[in-house]
Amino acid sequence: MTHISKYRMKSRVEKRIKDNFLRSILSGGSARRQAILGELLTQTEKIMLAKRLAMIVMLENDFSYYRISKTLKVSTSTLKRLHRHILAGSYRQILTSLTGNRADAIIRFLEKILEFRMPPIAGPGRWKFLDERRK
Repeated sequence: MTHISKYRMKSRVEKRIKDNFLRSILSGGSARRQAILGELLTQTEKIMLAKRLAMIVMLENDFSYYRISKTLKVSTSTLKRLHRHILAGSYRQILTSLTGNRADAIIRFLEKILEFRMPPIAGPGRWKFLDERRK
């Protein structure tokens, strides 16, 4: 869990900081945005956001809680909470921006992860399945 200070800012200061943050991210091209986010976010925060996005896509594509939990290594209580937020209308902008090819690409990638298996412990063809995957 990312640490957040227990001391609250004044709402006016918080709003101004958020506005400046969004303005800095939204200005410039996508390479600049990626660089800014890369500098601002820790590795843990990047993983957390990526998992949340994957959970949203998988829930919208009717994956089971069990399958999502095992794939992304998240608890079912986290999934239930996120699913309730989706049903209540949250994440609408993300869902509309992930229509079509983007969502399909994420689903294909996740399905490849789900299909992936470890090779047998011994035997002549133990790495053969990797050659099949590369084709």
